[in-house]
Formats: sequence, C-alpha cells, structure tokens
Amino acid sequence: MNKRINFEDNIFILLMRIRMIKDTITLDPDPEFFLEKILDDINFIDKLLKILLEYLKVNERLIARDELLEQLSEAEGQFIQLIGFFLNYEGNISPLNIAPVKEKLISLKNSSLERQAAADALCRKTDSQTDKSIVSSDEIKELLKAF
Repeated sequence: MNKRINFEDNIFILLMRIRMIKDTITLDPDPEFFLEKILDDINFIDKLLKILLEYLKVNERLIARDELLEQLSEAEGQFIQLIGFFLNYEGNISPLNIAPVKEKLISLKNSSLERQAAADALCRKTDSQTDKSIVSSDEIKELLKAF
C-alpha cells in the first residue's frame, strides 16, 4: 500500500462521528428514519478502525507510530463506549428488541476490544524496542566521518 494516510485527521473525524452518533441516539429520533443510518455509521467506523490498525501494524518505521497507536486506542475506547451506550439505551432508537442487531453490536464491541488490546500491545512492544535502537555518540561520529 503506497498511499499516504493522514492518521490524525482520520482518527479525529472518527471521534467526531462517534460523538455525533451518541448525540443522535440521545435525541430520540424516529427509528424508521435513523436506525439504519446509525448502524451503517457504526459499521463504517468499525471497518476504518480495523484498516488503520492493520496499516500501523505493518508500518513499524512510521514517524510518531506510538502516538498514533495511542490515539487509535483512544478511538477504540470511545467506540466501545458508544456501542455499550447504544446497547443499554432504552429510547426510541434501541437495539434491545432487535436480536440480530444486538448480536452484531456485541460482536463489534468484542472486535473493538481486541483491536484496542492489540494497539496497546504494539505500543508497549515499540517502547521496549526503542532502547535497543538508540545510536551511540561513537556510532554517530563514525558515520559522519565521511562528511
């Protein structure tokens, strides 16, 4: 994948969409107008979070990777909270009485928990590897001799 991905903006937009979905649910709109859109948005967020994590997994040398992994983990946390809120909400738009939707949301929540754990583990792995990859001042001098 030779694309340049703007992680910060993508994660920011995801966080805003998560907030928008929560606000939409809280306002109690008519389910026949908004339930399908909310579910589509939740599926979109899940898919994009999955894609971003996969990209960060394979690009170990990405600048600010640890920070991006932390931001992604935070976005996953917000997503998990959104799904939990939606599953327990008893307003107009509620998946409580729609068994397939409820099961799908539980599955998405579990997937998100796994991705959040994976992002946290990658961040910890990078932290432990950082100590090994520091270049000493003697090595820098040796490398710069040619210049």
